[in-house]
Order: sequence, then C-alpha cells, then structure tokens
Amino acid sequence: MLGVIILLVMAVVFLIMSVFLLGGKGAWLIAGYNTASREERDKYDEKKLCRATGLVCLLCALLMCVLAWLGYRVETGVITEEQMLPYALASSAVILLAVVAAVIYSNTKAKK
Repeated sequence: MLGVIILLVMAVVFLIMSVFLLGGKGAWLIAGYNTASREERDKYDEKKLCRATGLVCLLCALLMCVLAWLGYRVETGVITEEQMLPYALASSAVILLAVVAAVIYSNTKAKK
C-alpha cells in the first residue's frame, strides 16, 4: 500500500510541475536550461520549451496514477503482479518515447 501512496504523491508533484510549465512560468524547472548561459538560453523559445516539458510531466503524472490504481488492484488481490507487468512495461515505453520526442522537439522546433 505504501508504494501506491508514493506513486500518488509523485503524480501530484508532476501534476503541479506540469501546471507551471504549461503556463510558461516554470523554465527554472528544466534541467540544463536554468543553468545555461544567457546567450545559450536566448537560442530557445522559452514558451515552447516549457510546453514540451510540461506535456511530458503531465503524461508522467497520468501514467503514475494508472500504475497506482493497478498497484492497488494487485494489493487487493484483484489482479496478479504478472498481469500488471505489461502495463508497467508499456508505461515505461511511453514515457521513454515522450522524452525522446520532447528532446527532438526542443532541439528543432523550440530553437529560434
């Protein structure tokens, strides 16, 4: 049950971060961008960069909620861990693809 609670707390944190980023006000949350020099940051459209990162955070939050629900179903005995495994692997693959897509978008469309 502790794992379900931890996943839900993490989902809330990612949801809050996504709200800031989708609003265009959370550029300080983006690793690498906030430590870059002023000249390097001027090469990127900050709003587009925040939007791409915010979408990835929102996707992570949603998938964490789904995994928490599935974890709860495992804890209550409705499904087995083996039945949950494909969903966990699919979630990991979706997050990996979203991060790769966001990096490609950031390096092509978000550049000025």
